[in-house]
Amino acid sequence: MSSLKKQAASGARWTTASTVTSTALNFLRLAILARLLSPQDFGLMAMIMVVIGFAQAYADMGISNAIIYRQDATRDQLSSLYWLNIIAGVAVFIIVLAANPLIVAFYKEPRLASLLPWAALVYLVTPIGQQFQILLQKNLLFRPLAIIEMISAICGLITAVGFALAGAGVFSLILGQLADSGIRALSLAGIGLGKWRPRIRFNRSDLQGYLGFGFYQMGERSISYLNSNLDKLLIGSLLGAQALGYYSVAWNLAIQPVVRINPIITKVAFPIFAKVQRDVETLRKGYLSVLKMLSSINFPLLVGMAATAPVFIAVVFGQEWLPAVFLLRVLAFVALLRSMGNPVGSLLLAKGRADLAFKWNVMLFVTQLPGVYLGVKLGGMPGVALALIGLQICYFYPSYRILVQPLINCTLRDYLTSMSRAFIYSLIMGGAIIIVPHMITFEAGILFAGQVMEGALLYFILMCVFDRRYIIEMSSLFFKGI
Repeated sequence: MSSLKKQAASGARWTTASTVTSTALNFLRLAILARLLSPQDFGLMAMIMVVIGFAQAYADMGISNAIIYRQDATRDQLSSLYWLNIIAGVAVFIIVLAANPLIVAFYKEPRLASLLPWAALVYLVTPIGQQFQILLQKNLLFRPLAIIEMISAICGLITAVGFALAGAGVFSLILGQLADSGIRALSLAGIGLGKWRPRIRFNRSDLQGYLGFGFYQMGERSISYLNSNLDKLLIGSLLGAQALGYYSVAWNLAIQPVVRINPIITKVAFPIFAKVQRDVETLRKGYLSVLKMLSSINFPLLVGMAATAPVFIAVVFGQEWLPAVFLLRVLAFVALLRSMGNPVGSLLLAKGRADLAFKWNVMLFVTQLPGVYLGVKLGGMPGVALALIGLQICYFYPSYRILVQPLINCTLRDYLTSMSRAFIYSLIMGGAIIIVPHMITFEAGILFAGQVMEGALLYFILMCVFDRRYIIEMSSLFFKGI
C-alpha cells in the first residue's frame, strides 16, 4: 500500500501538471477564438462534437477500461484487442459518413454536410495510440502521458488560432481538434510500440471476458453521453446554431473544472481501486478521500465562476457574449452537482460493475429527455439550464443509495461529511465575491482580478482555520509523495 500511495502521488503530480497546462492552453484558445469567430461558428462546432463524441463510445468497443480492470491480460489478448480497436475506428468513420444526411436533416443545418467528414477523421487516428494510453495508465506511468497531453494541446492551440487568423472560420476549430488528436495518437504509438508492440494476430478466443465488459461499457458510454448532451442536441435542433453557440460556450466553461480536475484523481484512482478491488474497507476510505479532495478543489472554482460570471464574460469574451452570463451561473451549479457523482465511475469499473453503470444511465436518460425537452420548449436556453439543475438535485440521493452504498458500505453521514465543509466554505466565498462590485468601482479587468484574489484568499483562510490538518496531509502527499 505504501508503494501504491507513492505511485498515486507521483501520478497525481504529473497529471496535475499536464491538466493545468492543457487547461490554460484550451482556455487561451477559447478566449482567442471567441474574438475571431462568431457564436454561430461555435454552435456548428458544438453540433459536430455531439455527433463525434457519441460515436466515440463505439470506437474502442468499450474494451479500454476492461484492460485496466483485468489484471492478467496476455500479449496475444492485447494484440487481438489492438486490431479490434483499429477495425472499430474504421467502422465508426464509415457509419458517420453514411449518417451525414440524417445528421444534417436533424439539425436543419446544411453546412454540416461538408464539415462532418473532416471531423470524423479523428476515428482513423485515435485508435492508433488508444491502447497504449490505457496500458500506460494501468501501469501508473503518468509522466509520459502528461508530456504527450501538453505537447498535443500546444499543437492544437497553434493550429486552431493559425487557421482562424487565416479566415478558415469553423474549420479552424475542426483542424485544431484533429491536430491535438493526431499528435497525441502518434506520440502514444511511438512509446507503446517499443513497450507493447502488438503481434499480427486477431483471434476471437482472445476477446473472451473483454467483450462482455466492453458491451456494457459501450452501452453505458452511449447513454451517458446522450444524457450529457441532450441539452445541446435539443437546443441545436430547436433553437439553431447561434443559441447553441452561447450555450455551448457557457457549458464548456462551467464543466472545465470537472473534466479537467476530476481526471487528475480518477485517472489514478481507477487502476489503484482495481488493484484493491476485494478490500471493501480500503475502497471505502479511498473513495471518500477522492470525493473530499475533488470537492475541496471543484466547489470553490465553480461557485467562484458563478459569482464572477458578469465581469468574467465581459472581460474575457467581450460584450457579444453577455447572453451567456445567466447560463454560466446556473450551469456552474449543475457542474458542481455532477462533480460529486463523477468519481463513482472509477469505483464501479474497479468492481467490474459496468452493468450497474449502464442501468443507472438508462434511468437518467428516461427522466432527462422529457425534463430537458420541456425546459427548451418552455424557457429556451435558460429553461434548459434550470431543468438540468432541478434534475441533478433529484438524482443526488438515489445515486448514493444505488451506486455508492451497496459497493463500499458507506453511510450517508460519511458521504455528506466528505463534501459538506468545502460546500459551506465555497458559498461563504461566493457571497463575499458578489458583494465586491456593489462596494467599489473599478475598471472591469481590475475588478475581476480583485474578485479572484479575494475569493482565493478567503477560501484558503477558511480551509486553514477549520480544516488545517487536511491541508497539511494533502500538501505532504502531493509534494513529498509520502
